[in-house]
Amino acid sequence: MKNFYYCIAAALVLTVLAVLFIPGVDDFVETTFQMYLGRAAR
Repeated sequence: MKNFYYCIAAALVLTVLAVLFIPGVDDFVETTFQMYLGRAAR
C-alpha cells in the first residue's frame, strides 16, 4: 500500500512539472480531469 501512495505522489509531481514547463499539456490535463469528473458525477 505504501508503494501505491508513492506512485500517486510521483504521478502528481510529474503532472505538475509537465504543466509548468511543457506548453499545451495544461489543456490535456484539464480535459482529462473534466472527463473523469463528468463520469463520477453521473
